[in-house]
Amino acid sequence: MAHSLYDSTIVMAKGALTSLDRIITQAEKHENSATFFTSRLTEDMNPLPFQVHYATFSAQAVAAALAGHDYEEPEEDLDSYEKMHARINEAIEELDKADKESVNSDSETITTFYFHERKMEVPVKSVVCLKNMPNVYFHVSMAYAILRKEGVPLGKRDWSRGFVTGYV
Repeated sequence: MAHSLYDSTIVMAKGALTSLDRIITQAEKHENSATFFTSRLTEDMNPLPFQVHYATFSAQAVAAALAGHDYEEPEEDLDSYEKMHARINEAIEELDKADKESVNSDSETITTFYFHERKMEVPVKSVVCLKNMPNVYFHVSMAYAILRKEGVPLGKRDWSRGFVTGYV
């Protein structure tokens, strides 16, 4: 079976969010978990809740783009672990709705994409692979890095396990 756009986007976004959910679960168990809502890598970077917010928003944008519709950015209101888990699960549910056949057959559909206020008409596969998916990976990685910096005992397996869950 050939690797497809669905595999590169929907499957990988679900893997990243599954990892994010596990990472957040580990953070909850930490003795300093209440302090992580303001934690950031450096002063000029966004804190943990934003990383979860933008990772999930980017994943939901993948599902929406591949389904041929827009997705409004949700409110930035992740002020509890419960809300973080709920947002992650909501994003995974959106990804689960994606139809593999449709995703793969509609990948060349032209969509409007804005880059620094410049409007472009590009294939949907370009938007999801060159903008949305890198954002999913980046913000999940930043959540991981913030929590590692704060002393949460995370390892590479915590990051990668979500990608192989369906295989092992």
